[in-house]
Amino acid sequence: QKKARCLGVLTIFKHALGAACMRRRRMTDLISIIVPIYNTEAYLTRCVRSVLGQTYHSFELLLIDDGSQDGSREVCQALCREDSRVRLLPRPHQGVSAARNAGLEAARGAYVFFLDSDDAMHPRLLEALLELCHATGAALATEVYRHVEAVEPRDFLDCLNEEDSRRWEYTYMDNQEALRQFSSRENGYNFHGIGGKLVRREALGGLRFDEALGNGEDTIFVYRLLERGMDAVILWEEWYAYRKHGTNASQSMSMASCADSRRCWAYIWEREKDRPAAAVFWAQVASAQLRRLYVRSRQGGRRELSAYLRRLAREEAATDRFRLLSRRERWKHYLAFWCYPLYLPMHRFSTWQWQRREREQARRREERGWNG
Repeated sequence: QKKARCLGVLTIFKHALGAACMRRRRMTDLISIIVPIYNTEAYLTRCVRSVLGQTYHSFELLLIDDGSQDGSREVCQALCREDSRVRLLPRPHQGVSAARNAGLEAARGAYVFFLDSDDAMHPRLLEALLELCHATGAALATEVYRHVEAVEPRDFLDCLNEEDSRRWEYTYMDNQEALRQFSSRENGYNFHGIGGKLVRREALGGLRFDEALGNGEDTIFVYRLLERGMDAVILWEEWYAYRKHGTNASQSMSMASCADSRRCWAYIWEREKDRPAAAVFWAQVASAQLRRLYVRSRQGGRRELSAYLRRLAREEAATDRFRLLSRRERWKHYLAFWCYPLYLPMHRFSTWQWQRREREQARRREERGWNG
């Protein structure tokens, strides 16, 4: 009996040791961080510092300079000299999708993480996302965006609290639930951008960004990831700082970018139209985003762009998806484009409500720090 008990204890010890070794091996997985860069000299150093300050150290940082015309490349070269994990991949200017694709080709990690060069992240983000992927088996992990202005009043990089809990709140979703939430107001907007996404490279396979699109390419990319059957997990921490300024790809406006955005919405709607709730959601997105772009073009005095958006609005009103909108949503669409003075007060009131919520959230963040 004593011998049997000893053998039992040894067996338990062996399994525990094996599990611990497996966890240690997993938590040394190399993460390839892909950062496309184009004329973001003003923000680049802070972005990279937020990566080098991570509590998870097993990563390579790929800086893909997409033919910048400012001093971005010189900043990258200086940062490469500071840390051997930083690599610079210079290339002619071909757009953000081509730059990210170049990063995917050069990546050597078991996981890839996408970061925009004007954004930054909390020091524990990589550690948390990777741990959640291992704990749940999800191939895709993300977090909640924290929207910050071009110049943040305080340094959000100096925010590591040693008392932070490692029992992070999160939501795991199997593939069908992730697809459902992607096309809903519930958590959909946490998925629509590529910044802050950690993806298992084996599950990614040969999927690449559509280089023909200058806007909306990241939303389609994430959708295609989920189409491949990926499960997902959301970390309920605002640990990705998304910077809002006029030179963001998502903030810039041109006829081409507006057309690309509409192609993105149409592409997803076409594939989701057999799911009633998803079909209505993307019909609402198409109309609401066109209205938002139109107001911005009018306020900016962009007459040619305004005329182009009115044409897109007419085309949108003739689509099958437009018929899915409620009477109120259709009325708002017509009012925005063909009776703008009456629509504008409604838009301003909605904007005021949104800004009030943003200010309240910012006040709470200042009180609580990053960790809410």
